[in-house]
Amino acid sequence: MLYAAIPVVLAVIAVWMGRRMATALMIMAYLSIEGFLKMLSNYNQVVHVGLDIIVLALAMVLVLQAVVRQRMHLDELPYTRLILVYAIWMMLQVFNPYSPGLIQSLASFKVHLTMVPLYFIAASLFDEPKDVVKFVFGLTLISLLPYSVALAQYALGPSSVLDLSPRYWANISYYHDWRPFGTSAVPGGAAVFAYLIAPLSLVLLVIPGLKSAIKPIAVAAIALAAAAFMVSGVRQVFLGAVLTVLVMAMLLMSRRSGRVAVVGGFAILIAAGAFVGVQTFLRPMATEAILRDPRSPEIWRQRDVTMRLFTLTRGRTYREARENPVRIISYRAQHYPFGAGLGRTGSAAGTFNREMARNATSARVQADIGYTADNFWADMIVEGGIPAALMLTWLLFGMMRFGWRLARNAADPIVVATAASLTGFYFSVLVMSWGSQPLLGNPITAFFWFVSGTLVAMDRMEARRAEDEAGSDETMNDELAPAVAR
Repeated sequence: MLYAAIPVVLAVIAVWMGRRMATALMIMAYLSIEGFLKMLSNYNQVVHVGLDIIVLALAMVLVLQAVVRQRMHLDELPYTRLILVYAIWMMLQVFNPYSPGLIQSLASFKVHLTMVPLYFIAASLFDEPKDVVKFVFGLTLISLLPYSVALAQYALGPSSVLDLSPRYWANISYYHDWRPFGTSAVPGGAAVFAYLIAPLSLVLLVIPGLKSAIKPIAVAAIALAAAAFMVSGVRQVFLGAVLTVLVMAMLLMSRRSGRVAVVGGFAILIAAGAFVGVQTFLRPMATEAILRDPRSPEIWRQRDVTMRLFTLTRGRTYREARENPVRIISYRAQHYPFGAGLGRTGSAAGTFNREMARNATSARVQADIGYTADNFWADMIVEGGIPAALMLTWLLFGMMRFGWRLARNAADPIVVATAASLTGFYFSVLVMSWGSQPLLGNPITAFFWFVSGTLVAMDRMEARRAEDEAGSDETMNDELAPAVAR
């Protein structure tokens, strides 16, 4: 009951504070510990939808305020119509003839729809580039917790989490090496936060003229993120982070920013220092803790997760890591072009597998399509059909193009650096979608919608700056005209 009260209380606070930077950071802070609360509460139903409760409560109050003030329309933001069509289409999936059931369909809105309001909230939240810096710095501070907890858990060994709840053992029992959970619900989950936030922390080093206290904290966060990647062993998000940084660096160097080369070299030194620190101090402690704990499987005693990232240098890793999903995509597109009902993939399918088995038609469809396909498009076709897969892909490409244009043409260095980082993020999501479903689960889904709104807000800042400059030029011309006439 205590754990269930936490998101409800935070929802009340969010509604009370309204649309503020502190509200957004509170939402992101809760996102960083939601997995931890799920594990401790053994997936309490309220905790499981905790973030959804917070976001929807805030969104509903903002809508009611707009209605009262007679602003009964959405702001004209890029892709608003596409998002609305997507939302309506996914709601109509409740009536899909293959639907596994009303409850399963409504529960799947958690994956597909409940984070969408973050796009509109973020788009209206940022007024000036310095607001973006405040938010990125706040995210950096928040990220210190999952990084630090993951590193401490790794060094302390399995007892640091297995003693907290039996659910931890259920989630890690089939892994081949000991991986810390951090504040997430999955082994190695801290790496996902490092993937999302570390490139933005790097932005704080690229931007000139920030307060002196910001950069040391950004450096510490990047070092801890690099260490978290090593002890988490999640190769795909590590590659995603590398792709994000590479795209970011390419865009910034195209603006002839010599600072990027210096920051890039410094970041490499930070990562090297983190590796030495993990291998010198944390790995011996973790090895001893694993050997000492009788619950440790034999394979954990023989393997160490910090060596896992080195397999990325082998061609075999890429050939065998994921099955080619073309056949699965083709089959599902041909047989279920308009979807097979919401909740048939991912954790929802496991949660409601008994309910789906009770209906003969539903059970037959589930047996035909299988479960998670480790491919975004394959699973999205099942959930929402070809139209939903195309709409979300179009939005992803659109935001990537949007960020690219802003990073290339913006004048403010904060906007340029942040847009470059977000462009890299969208590109990495696109690449990762071939071997996973990054847009079909938090924290990536919530992050995607929020930073997309942030990108739109930065575009508005640039447009306003251009208008101000044009206005000042006209004023100057008006002042010079009489003098020229004389």
